[in-house]
Amino acid sequence: MQKVDIRKSSNYKIFMYLLAIFILSRLMMAIMVLVYNSIMGTNHSFAYLMNPWDAKRYQFIIENGYTYPLDTDPQANWAFFPLYVIVCQLVQLLTFWKLDTFWVGMIVSNICIFVGAFFGLKYIFNRNNNDLYNEYSSAQVHNISDSDYISKNTIIWGSLLFAAPYMFYCSSTYTEAMFIMFIALFFYFCQQKKYVVAGIMSAAASATRIVGCMLVFALIVELYLDFVKSKAISSTKFTFASKSILKSNSSSALKSKDTASSKLSFYEIKKFLYQIFTTPKHLIAILLCPLGTFLYMTFLRFFCGDVFAFKHVQIAWREDSYIPVIGVLWKACTGQIEPRYTYMGWFCIGVFVVYGYMIYRKYYSMAVFGIVSLLIPLTSHVMSTCRFIVGSYVFLVGIYDLINKIKNKFLICIIIMTLALIELYLLFLWYNSDCWLM
Repeated sequence: MQKVDIRKSSNYKIFMYLLAIFILSRLMMAIMVLVYNSIMGTNHSFAYLMNPWDAKRYQFIIENGYTYPLDTDPQANWAFFPLYVIVCQLVQLLTFWKLDTFWVGMIVSNICIFVGAFFGLKYIFNRNNNDLYNEYSSAQVHNISDSDYISKNTIIWGSLLFAAPYMFYCSSTYTEAMFIMFIALFFYFCQQKKYVVAGIMSAAASATRIVGCMLVFALIVELYLDFVKSKAISSTKFTFASKSILKSNSSSALKSKDTASSKLSFYEIKKFLYQIFTTPKHLIAILLCPLGTFLYMTFLRFFCGDVFAFKHVQIAWREDSYIPVIGVLWKACTGQIEPRYTYMGWFCIGVFVVYGYMIYRKYYSMAVFGIVSLLIPLTSHVMSTCRFIVGSYVFLVGIYDLINKIKNKFLICIIIMTLALIELYLLFLWYNSDCWLM
């Protein structure tokens, strides 16, 4: 019986399914502009409503560059990393500066989120293909249609990337879409064992947002898992070579492989570190991860004299002082600060549960990155954490896995429709610049 190989499925089908969902989601955004203007009695344009708050700061940087140190603005725009700005400036150059800056930003964001969704889905299909026989019997696998499999997974994934709550940020002049794209490419190339390319994607992510440099931890986890796997394979080959195991069945070999992969000791870690330092490609990949952040810090050193200006300027937004993480979540979840932050605090708790589930499902590197990237903002406040969480991408992978486990297609449709309706409600709040989204 021939095994179904999802990796051989047509990229064209995947592209067209995603494109259909993408167009439908953007059409709904345009319709919501008409709904908003009708209810509120306004006549704002799509570009105006889609780009409040930080989008205006990106617009200023794209058009004028960073604020000079002698400027009187206390919220200096040094907190906004440069790669998204540079790409938008290049696109604007291609249009001879004729296209409105907001439209340039939205075009870049929409292209980025589509690319991220495509490669994210390829990652998922590769992983699912490896797990297929663990989830279905041989008879079920034989009866699985490539078209049905692709359509189900693409609809779930496309709905999450294009129409789930808070994903409207990926259509605005914000960095979320570009950040998601680089993270998706990072994990895709890690899966392909192209670690130097993955390091370059991490460097690009770290030039988009500071949390991007935390992908170095995910890369180390990927390298360690690869080290353990290669060691287990070598051990299994040796076992098969021995006369005693030649008489045993293959399951005993697999058991020895699982045993080898489960051991963790100082000696094993020492061997792993030795392998990294003696494998130039792996070492280069790790060193590349924070490169984007270091380049921006170098720029700030000469521009304003402070390599950590992107961090120091944050005080203009976050003046409160809490005990990092625990104190922040306690204050938020117990309602000691604004109600919107109570909601965000409990949202963060739920996200940590999802990351725990991802560890159970062996998305180890993604879970590590998700946890670290959430702990960073929680050192000061829960402000904007919902946006940061969906922008870190890996949370969406966890939600996808949870939904994909559901066998009832009707229930899946109900969940997707519910998430889409919540997104439309949040989009209305976004058009209205509601503080609950901050």
